Amino acid sequence: MRDLQNAERIPGLEGTLGTSNLSSPESRVPIPVHEIMELTGQFRNLMPRVKTPSKKQEILDAAARVFAEKEFHRVLIDDVASEAGVGKGTVYRYFRTKEELYFETILHALDGLSGRLDAAVAREASPARRLERIARESLQFSWQRRHLLSLLQSDERRFAMREGELRERRERMMGVVQKVILEGIERREFRGVDARIAAELFRGMIRAANCFRSEDDSLDALVCEIVGVFTRGIARQSA
Repeated sequence: MRDLQNAERIPGLEGTLGTSNLSSPESRVPIPVHEIMELTGQFRNLMPRVKTPSKKQEILDAAARVFAEKEFHRVLIDDVASEAGVGKGTVYRYFRTKEELYFETILHALDGLSGRLDAAVAREASPARRLERIARESLQFSWQRRHLLSLLQSDERRFAMREGELRERRERMMGVVQKVILEGIERREFRGVDARIAAELFRGMIRAANCFRSEDDSLDALVCEIVGVFTRGIARQSA
């Protein structure tokens, strides 16, 4: 604000700032200070850059692609900036460190997976078919992002201060699986099991399939195996 109060001190405009440069003192007309500041570029420097949700989304989408292709220690902020089509300073304006960017990228990705699970379940009527869609969406998510979750899985203590945010998203997705199992029990397609434990086991099977799959395994084959083993294990026993 000192520049605005002492606008007459702007270099190169001494003696004429604040008035039009007419020959007669009587005919001089005051020029608004903000116009002078804008013309000299100083007004622009006083305006803070505003962070927008859309720009943050673009950076997170770009970071998800970069972290999916490279391990954490090999990723540079320059890589993310280039992928997002912004300057490195813009990335740092939204995320203070690479660790913060990485963690926010994971939360962003998990939120996207949660939305896809909700949509997939809504499209299927049978509980067994719903479990199949959950397995497919979850495996496909990890299939395309093998490096994205590697640091989190190997060093969760690094992000211990934000464990609550991860737990909230995991519980939300677990709730989707648990609800499907409960519906199967109510429709007498599944036998009476502890739905919470069953949901944990189902999610564990998906994680195990993703961790131990080989290069020759196909997504379709793994989904079929997971759902087949799981549903046969909880199916009602015939009389």
